Amino acid sequence: MTKISRGGVQVTNLTWTPFASPEPLLRNLSFDIQPGERVLLIGPSGSGKSTLLRALAGVLADTESGELIGRVAIEGAGLLLQDPNDSLVSDSIFREMAFGLENAGVAQAPMANIVTRGLEAVGLSKPLAHPSTDLSGGEMQRMAFAGVLATNPDVLLLDEPTSMLDSISAAAVRETVAQQVEQTGSTLIVVEHEFTDWLPLVERVLVLNSRGELIFDGEPRNVLSEHSDELQNLCLWLPGLQAPEPATINLGSGSGGRITVLTGASGAGKTTELKSRLRADQNNKTILAGVGYLPQQAELTILGNTVFETAHKTAALAARGLGIEASQAESNTHKILKGLGIGQLEERNPYEISGGEQRRLALATALAHSPLSAYLDEPTVGQDRGSWSLIIGAILAARTSGTKLTIATHDPRLIALADEVIEIKPLAIEPVSEKKTSVSGIVILAAPMLLLLGSLRITSLAAGVISLAGLVIAAFLLTAAGFRINTAKALLPGLIAVLSVGISNWYLSEQQNPVTGLVAGLRVASFVLPGITLATQLRPIQLGDQLAQWLKVPPRPVIAAVAAMQRLQNLIATWDELRFIHRIRGVGLGKGPIAKLNEWSSLVFGLLVQAIRSAGSTAVAMDARGFSRAQMKSRTWASKPTWGRLDWLVLLLAFLLTAAPFLAN
Repeated sequence: MTKISRGGVQVTNLTWTPFASPEPLLRNLSFDIQPGERVLLIGPSGSGKSTLLRALAGVLADTESGELIGRVAIEGAGLLLQDPNDSLVSDSIFREMAFGLENAGVAQAPMANIVTRGLEAVGLSKPLAHPSTDLSGGEMQRMAFAGVLATNPDVLLLDEPTSMLDSISAAAVRETVAQQVEQTGSTLIVVEHEFTDWLPLVERVLVLNSRGELIFDGEPRNVLSEHSDELQNLCLWLPGLQAPEPATINLGSGSGGRITVLTGASGAGKTTELKSRLRADQNNKTILAGVGYLPQQAELTILGNTVFETAHKTAALAARGLGIEASQAESNTHKILKGLGIGQLEERNPYEISGGEQRRLALATALAHSPLSAYLDEPTVGQDRGSWSLIIGAILAARTSGTKLTIATHDPRLIALADEVIEIKPLAIEPVSEKKTSVSGIVILAAPMLLLLGSLRITSLAAGVISLAGLVIAAFLLTAAGFRINTAKALLPGLIAVLSVGISNWYLSEQQNPVTGLVAGLRVASFVLPGITLATQLRPIQLGDQLAQWLKVPPRPVIAAVAAMQRLQNLIATWDELRFIHRIRGVGLGKGPIAKLNEWSSLVFGLLVQAIRSAGSTAVAMDARGFSRAQMKSRTWASKPTWGRLDWLVLLLAFLLTAAPFLAN
């Protein structure tokens, strides 16, 4: 990138063509933004607004493959990503928000106060120790926004910062942005579909068309008044315009259709209530694919290599189970994709379409098989007027066809169309204390290595029995000292490994001696079972603190490794969500081995894709808060490493258990 004044932006002939795309998403963009300018970037769904922000932040190539032509010059940018789940790099609200402060070299002492003020500014009333993943979409969006603001960037790039918020929370975010740019003089570039409330804050508007071209650039009042017809044709949410009429979509007719809306403040528990009702309803369904589901993370519904294949998967399974002609199911899929305005994308890779288009695709997967009931989480987020009309048309058509819909939303226009509105009241926040790791990360790594050394001396049944007795005694001592295993199921793979090693050694031994198998099994058990037990207590962030601050391991590889470990833990939750979604959609239904193989292969492939994409998202999230620009010699750490009595006890027991087989022999 070319060096320019901090806070300035220069874009020259920028063109971006995604990999395997027949045409560019962004076309020959050129504009300059002066330091301190406040700019609104608008355009229809799929016009490349989020892509442009990533290009400005210099992180576009980290998550997407493609050809980037032209030049972008910018200095000191901070990016708020469209999907707040992509922003996660740590395990608690405090460490999540402090990540940018650490990269900037802020002293450890004032970090807690800075983070607390940031949470208050965006209206997020959660304890600092609260898990960063245990938040609603709106709460996560506010946390990510506060984390970007904490670094005081010279250029503030905000990708739909209020799209998932209720009106009160959205107003608080806009006020915080106004204070930030006023106090610091930061340059502001904000993307928002419903932008009316942002107009008093901005002084310039850039408009992209559906081809990713910059068609208008000027003062908001002039652009809106002089080009109102063109902007209406782009289906933008213009000030003063009423909600568009819902599109007419025919999904058949039936009886008993109904729309129930779950609404309430951001973080009140709408998604939790929606999932609770969904699970109860799913358990009561006796036919294949009787339920449809649109999750908040629309990308998790992708099951095929093309848009059509993804939407058609459940419709085809449902048709087979209900005795419907395959041609009819295929026709229904084409119909709903066309009705949602993505029929022209049927042969596209579903991972390469925009976020708004993915949400409409996810809605198609929930409705294409004409379910008895459907559960939709924020179906209208990130949509322009045109795509909003299509989504509402599909929802109303599903009601007409007899589907009972339950929808979690804060969209007032959608709420007005409901047959029943249920307001979810937020639960009182219970105090959360800092969750301490039962055993330090270094000990979790060191103890199994010691036990592995001792296991090499288990060559007799006596040594194996002594080792096993020692493990039992150690377990009692650790339990008495407060050690708790998170889940007993975690030991299952280890027990299977012990059993398989024992059986194989018994079977392959001379005269199939059972003692040989027993000794081999005890040898493996002596380090595998304790290792798994300790691994359940591992917290990557605290391990990173110890490695970097105590052992002086270079910060950059430590941070990268810790972020990867954190993402790996998050993928476990993703696996559960994927499995939940796949079962709702009928993938792998049945008890035969082929059905189970289909289910597992689909899950593994889906998780692999998510793992690859999350690696890129992690890189973007880290770089958006200054990781790539940080001077590692001056980088600070938000928390000091911890060491407790359990650490000493585990090390002592590990030494004794390692020595026991030596004494037995």
